[in-house]
This record gives sequence, structure tokens and C-alpha cells, in this order.
Amino acid sequence: MADAPAAWEPLLASLQPHVSPEWVRHAREHAGQGWIRLILLVDAHNQLSNPGVAEKVALTMADLAGDREREVEGWNQIQEKARDRRMEVVALLVDGAPEVLSDDLVPLFARSIEPSSIA
Repeated sequence: MADAPAAWEPLLASLQPHVSPEWVRHAREHAGQGWIRLILLVDAHNQLSNPGVAEKVALTMADLAGDREREVEGWNQIQEKARDRRMEVVALLVDGAPEVLSDDLVPLFARSIEPSSIA
């Protein structure tokens, strides 16, 4: 990863379990290009801002459990744990972005991850 900031590889390692192999491939192949790092980080943030498969399965299973309260509670705990872990990864991404982006790209990252006011 020539010319990649030193913080890129640790951030990539944190994100790798949560993104596609194609994302990781691009992250490694183009690590030296700031604009591509920006696009990849915005893309990863977008993906991680939505519930993952573990959360979706747990929510569905809790719904299907009906009136079996203990089962519902168990699935809800699984969903919450998955959501909390996902949010930890989002925080790592947001906190790590300034270390892997140039000063001129950091504001673009911040603007890109803000929720849109357009309906």
C-alpha cells in the first residue's frame, strides 16, 4: 500500500469484517489515492448506517416468536448487541477518517455522511 497513511491499514482491518471483499480489494489497490479513500469511507459509512443481516434476522425472529416473551427478549438482545457493535464500527470509521484523509478531504467526508435534508 504505497503512499497510504499509516492509519489506513488499521482502519481497514477494523472495517474488513463488515464490508465486501470487493470493497477491501479497492481499499488495498488504491490506498495511495486520497479521493478513492474518501469514496470508500463514505461508502462504508453508508453501508454501516443501515441494519446488518444479524439485526434483520433477530428482528424478524423476535416478531415470529409472538407471545413467547423469553424468546422475544433473547432475539431483542441479539439485535441490540449487533446494532451496538455496528455503531462501534461506525464510530471507528468516523474517528479514523481525519487520520487517513487530507485536510481538504475531511470536510467533504463530514458533509457526505450528514443525513440529507432532501426528502
